[in-house]
Parts: sequence; C-alpha cells; structure tokens
Amino acid sequence: TDDETPFAQHVIDKYCSVGGGTPSLNDIADDRYFWSAVGMSAIMSAAGFLRAEFPFAQAHSVFIRHFIKARRLGNQSATYWGFRSGEAGGQPIPGDIVAYARGRHMTAPKAHALFDSTRSYESHSDVVVAGRDREIDVIGCNVLDSVTRKTLRVDANGHIHDDQHFWFAVLKRR
Repeated sequence: TDDETPFAQHVIDKYCSVGGGTPSLNDIADDRYFWSAVGMSAIMSAAGFLRAEFPFAQAHSVFIRHFIKARRLGNQSATYWGFRSGEAGGQPIPGDIVAYARGRHMTAPKAHALFDSTRSYESHSDVVVAGRDREIDVIGCNVLDSVTRKTLRVDANGHIHDDQHFWFAVLKRR
C-alpha cells in the first residue's frame, strides 16, 4: 500500500514521472496527494500510448473531458471517444475506461452533468480489463491505497449497475 515507503516511492518514481506532480512520501502515505490519475496515466503509458494519444495528467477530468470533446468534434484520430454512462454504444468492454464522480454532496444528477462540464472536477477512472456475462473487471489506482482490481455488475444491456459510485462516462477505445 502507499502507507509503505517503498510503494510510495514507486508512485513518485513510476507514476508521477508520467502524469506529473512532486508529492513527498508523507503526502502520499497520509493521503494528501491523490495519485489515482497519475497511476492511470502510467498504466496507459505502459500500454504503449504516447502523450499525443493520451493526455497524461494529475486529474482524471483532464483526460475524461479530452475524450468527450474528441467525440463531440468527431475527431477520427482520437484514441478514445467519451460516451455517457448508459448511452447506447457505450457499454464498457476490455480496453475501455470507466469514470465516476467524486466529491462532497455528489448526487446522480450532479454526476451526469459533469459529462458536459468544460472545467476540472473531482472524479476517478478505472480501465476495464475483463468482461463476462453481467460483470466487468476494472483496475484503478489509489483505491484502498493501492492498485486494485474489482468486479462491477452490468445490467442486461451491458451498462454498469453500481450502488456505490456515480458512474457518468465510458471512454470507448477506438
């Protein structure tokens, strides 16, 4: 976990070097630096994406907004296009990225409104690594102070069904 000095150092050396940021070991261990987006950036870099293809960042909203905009503009060279959670064609499959809204007083309507936001906002994203009937597996960073795999239920139409988070976007790999 990031409470252990060797892993906190790994976050700084391997994740922040890709996504940015200069936190101290204590910032990471004491949860003052949220490293989930730089972790996701490092995952995407390790998968072979270049900065021109994926905007590595310290905030999930940077790349979420980037790929939502790419779809709106019909950018055919974009590596991902953003879909609203629950939208036809936006069913998450391996290689896609799913995003939920975070923050105090978050509600489902507020989360869904973030899809249209052009400003930064609190969010989190995970990459889909497996799919089965009625569920997908995702990997996310800074979940329980580590890199964590979890299983999410999907409904009969293939959309995320989760009572714990406000999922609002699916970034579909093109």
